[in-house]
Amino acid sequence: MNENTLVEAALQSLAEGQRVWMRFGGASMMPTLRPDDRVLIEPLDGSPAAGDVLWCRVGGRNLVHRLVDVEGDTLVLLGDNNTQPERVGRGMAKGRIVRVRRADGSTLDAGTPDWQRMWQKAKRRQRTRRLAVRWLGRKGRKQLRPWYFAALALLMWAPINGFGLSLDNYLLGLRADHLLHASVFVPCSLFLIDFFPRHRWLAWLAAIAIGQLTERVQYLLPYRGFDINDMVANALGSTLGFTILIFAMAAWRRRASRGSTRLM
Repeated sequence: MNENTLVEAALQSLAEGQRVWMRFGGASMMPTLRPDDRVLIEPLDGSPAAGDVLWCRVGGRNLVHRLVDVEGDTLVLLGDNNTQPERVGRGMAKGRIVRVRRADGSTLDAGTPDWQRMWQKAKRRQRTRRLAVRWLGRKGRKQLRPWYFAALALLMWAPINGFGLSLDNYLLGLRADHLLHASVFVPCSLFLIDFFPRHRWLAWLAAIAIGQLTERVQYLLPYRGFDINDMVANALGSTLGFTILIFAMAAWRRRASRGSTRLM
């Protein structure tokens, strides 16, 4: 029996007031719901409440997300592992998840303290992700970009030695000033990536070029010193930042594709 046939049979059972067990697939509700969990779905006997995990049919696809708000006849749903809500008509909600059976045989009931703790944990994670999107997304990068490069110029060209800072000591076998150089260049690719939308690797080269330029300018400043090791540290920091950025963007694309759900 294929998935569509099982879904139609489950919808018929729910319409007759019966509970149905179905196998869940997808990552949008992690960790509350895991791939290959079996979920018990009951008919909606009235208006759903905030926190309910609903099964909705949206344009022929399954959507199993948590209800976070009601706007008239529109339900606002959000997966525990997502950051962007979806709005669906009230009539698209077909049932409510009331019990989860894990692959190891353990069960989790809706409304229990463990269920509520998972929801609270999901909300904290979503707030953190939204904050990251706010400041590290395109709009946030545009706002922070001039401040970052102003701070970079200050750190690279200001007479820091006059501030009484000691940067020639060692931390984990590495000089503190080399660690400082590397760390300040880690975000550089992030603030350059928007200028190279089709060839992101150019942002990495641009970050390295800026690191070399800032160090060469220090050679001309009487109160700063030129150090080839600092140039290497700048390049390593830029490379590390670009690597983190590429992996983060790939992870974000995978997360953005978690809207659909498989029920069998």
